[in-house]
Amino acid sequence: MAQKIKVSHIKGYRLQNQKINGTSRGIFLVQPTELAENNRKGDEMNYLIGFIFVAIIIRQRHQFEKMRQSARFMSYYAKLNENAKLHAKFQANTAEMLLRMQGYDIERIINGDNSQRVISDIEKQSFLKEHDANKKNLDEADKIFEQVKTKYESEVIQ
Repeated sequence: MAQKIKVSHIKGYRLQNQKINGTSRGIFLVQPTELAENNRKGDEMNYLIGFIFVAIIIRQRHQFEKMRQSARFMSYYAKLNENAKLHAKFQANTAEMLLRMQGYDIERIINGDNSQRVISDIEKQSFLKEHDANKKNLDEADKIFEQVKTKYESEVIQ
């Protein structure tokens, strides 16, 4: 049988009745010591320190989640910028191709020569093939970007 202790207070003293294995060991009047009071204060301090540690852990989890969100966003943002760069480059190449099909050259225009030269059908076909190849590359990049965008949006919703 376990130790059973009965404690009651009498004018600053503690009345302690101990029973071990069914036999009485006696009744003692015990004055609470300063050490016992310090132990209670120590327990309060332990609770306070435990609470502070729990608060720190919760705060760190919050900061880690914010960091993960930031990393997800930066990954998405990098793909977004890469896709926008590809679109801008495609648009510039399209404008340059149209000028070349009309017989103008960008380098000559920059130097002030606005003269037009005659372009053969074979050259025009090669310009169009090059443009179609660029368009296919852009479409593939758009598909990849859509996958990244879908993944990012599904992660953000969670």
